[in-house]
Amino acid sequence: MGRDKALLSWADGTLLDHVVAVARRAGCGPVVVVGAAGFPRPVDGEGVLAVTDDEPGRGPLQGIATGLTAAAGAGRATAFLCSVDLPRLHPAYVGAVLAALGDAEVALPVLHGHRQPLAAAYRTTLGPRATGLLAAGARRPAELFAVSEVREITADDLLADPVVRAADPGLRAVADVDTPEEYAAAVAREREEPDDARA
Repeated sequence: MGRDKALLSWADGTLLDHVVAVARRAGCGPVVVVGAAGFPRPVDGEGVLAVTDDEPGRGPLQGIATGLTAAAGAGRATAFLCSVDLPRLHPAYVGAVLAALGDAEVALPVLHGHRQPLAAAYRTTLGPRATGLLAAGARRPAELFAVSEVREITADDLLADPVVRAADPGLRAVADVDTPEEYAAAVAREREEPDDARA
């Protein structure tokens, strides 16, 4: 992207503001915002906890470990974990993924041909396991999944929820923005279909 995606404008705020607001509307709390080592995220508001990764350059598994550990410390047994660059994320998706966790350790959507580890639900007890894997050299979420009880969720599973189906039949909640062109396209789509039109 060439700049911090968290601070990109979205609606009346930033992408970070959007994701935090969606998590709140979905009933998640406290909302844990993980920043890179040495770069805390600028967050305001009650019920938002800002933390930073312990070490830079350790891949997405570091962010997962940091977020789950912080959520556990705040008294949460489960957490919905997502990246900041999901402009189409909405509460119906978050709620459906959390509900799918059941007695598994991870509820992992498999959408548009890919696993979605940064739009998934986790038990916060996985924080220490992820930390241990990092110490052994792991960097990828797949390495955590290999030693965890994972429930994969398909598009059909999610669309069986009538609220999700009505809000997001294309399951664009997981569509991230990695380039200026993708961001511009997302902004254009938002003008045509504002976020408040979804659940």
